[in-house]
Order: sequence, then C-alpha cells, then structure tokens
Amino acid sequence: MAKASVKSDKGHSQGTDGRATLDLVAIAYVYDGCLYLAVTRRCTLHCTFCPKTHGRWTVAGNSLHDDPEPSAAELVAAAEAVGLERHQEVAFVGLGEPTLRLPVVLETAKQLRARGFYVRLVTDGLASLREGHDVAPLLEGVFHEVDVSLNAPDGATYAALCPNPYGERAHAAACEFLRRVRLYVPCAKATVVAIPGLDLEACRALARDLRVELRVRPYFDPLRGEPHPAPLPPSANRPRSSSVAPPEA
Repeated sequence: MAKASVKSDKGHSQGTDGRATLDLVAIAYVYDGCLYLAVTRRCTLHCTFCPKTHGRWTVAGNSLHDDPEPSAAELVAAAEAVGLERHQEVAFVGLGEPTLRLPVVLETAKQLRARGFYVRLVTDGLASLREGHDVAPLLEGVFHEVDVSLNAPDGATYAALCPNPYGERAHAAACEFLRRVRLYVPCAKATVVAIPGLDLEACRALARDLRVELRVRPYFDPLRGEPHPAPLPPSANRPRSSSVAPPEA
C-alpha cells in the first residue's frame, strides 16, 4: 500500500526522485481508488467501534499512531508523494476529526479543488457546536461532498456509541449540521456503521427526514481490524466499489 510519512515542521529528508519525503507517520494513503489525507488524530468523539479507542492505530496498512499535525503544504506534498495525479478523489479523514484543524483543511482543499480534484470531507458534524458559530457556509465552493458520521438514529444511542463532551445533544447538532451543509455543498451524506443491533431502518428514516443520502459503512471488529461477518444488504453498500473500506472512509 503506497504511503507518505511526515515529520511535520521538524524537517524533511530527500527522496531518490528529488521529492521531499515526509517522515515518521503516514498521512497520505490510497484505498479503493481514493487518496486519503489524515489531518489529525485528535477527535471530539470516543467511539466504541473506533480502532483507536482500543489502542489500534493502523488503517489500510498505514500507521496513524503519531500526531504530526501536518501543514497544508505538507499535506499536498504527501498527496503528491503517493501519486496524487493518478487519482480523481481526495478525502480528508484519518483517525481524528479533520475540522479540529479547519483552517488547514480549508486551505488544502481549496488548492486541490483548484487543480481539478473531487474533494470530500468526512466529519463528525460537530464543528458548529464546537466553534459556537455556523461553519457550514465556510465549506461552500471548497468541498464537492461532505459525509457526516451520524452513527445513530437518536441522541441516547449516539451518546452510548460515541461518548463526547456534549452528550446526547451532539446528535442533534450533527443533524442540524447536515441540514445546513446541504445548502452549501453539492453532495451531503449521512453515514452510520452497521454495528450489530443498530436500528438501520430508523437511521434511514432519519436520513430521509434530513433529506440526505445515507451510506451504511461496514462494521469492523475494533480489536482485530476485521469486518463483521454478517453481510450487509446490497442497498447498504456504496455503489462505487464492492470492496470493504477502512473504518474512516
């Protein structure tokens, strides 16, 4: 699996092709035809199904354990090191919440969009709640798609699955963020993980109420990093590919 590593602002080594090689931890990797950029490992949530909650920091063969907090220039350099020009889509993800570094994400996304790439943001949808103002307008003209990890059909289930500083009201904030984002971004989606016992039909009903598409992501055993063996219905799978995506995809 191709990857680039970063030493953040500590310094760069030189690769054999003359490119700067960013050391220590993968911040760019390719999976299923999409190039992923890991912006931070910090997160607002402590999800029970997240690998890092259980001390696992490897995604698609890439270690995201260290926290380089790369700059916009370093993110672009890392993307180029793994073959940016060979891909059409770039997603801001990682084992953390990208909007915790919103200025860097916006700067990087603008550069990549200007170069013709399809740019997607994967977020917990809590940026406006956390920042105390409506963040959605800032995404206009920057992202082609925003995927919000809704994760549950109601606040109580959300708080149990995704412990966070805001409790149950975080779910309502994520729903409101989706309502706002779809006014500014061409494609807004809600996502949930197919955790055994989760009421997926209730999640689908909520997505319809929010007037957004719902994407059901495969459940991975967070201790083993393996997908849950129970098959998902065909309608739950993303049509782009039949392969299983990494936890944050």
